[in-house]
Amino acid sequence: MDYQFKVGDRVRRTPFKVTVAKSSLGGYENSEHDIETTTYSARGCAGTVKTLREETTLAAQESRSKAIMFLVQWDNGTLSYHGPDAIEAAA
Repeated sequence: MDYQFKVGDRVRRTPFKVTVAKSSLGGYENSEHDIETTTYSARGCAGTVKTLREETTLAAQESRSKAIMFLVQWDNGTLSYHGPDAIEAAA
C-alpha cells in the first residue's frame, strides 16, 4: 500500500489558527456588544516519522488511507500519533 509518509521522513504539524479575546475581563456571557478578538496563525513544530500504524476499527464507509496513523518524534522530544491530514512534509 502506498502511504504519503514513510519511516524517517521529516514532517511538520499542519498550520493552525487560534482566536482569543483581546481582553481578559469576565462577563462575556451577558454582554450585549461584540467581543474584540485576535487571531494567531502558527506553523506546528517539526519532527520525524518513527512508525506507521493502521487502525483496525475502520468503519466500512471510511477510506483506508484515513486509517493510517503516524507516530512522530517531535524535535521538542515528545511522541504523538497523527493522521495524514494533521501533518505535512517539512521543507
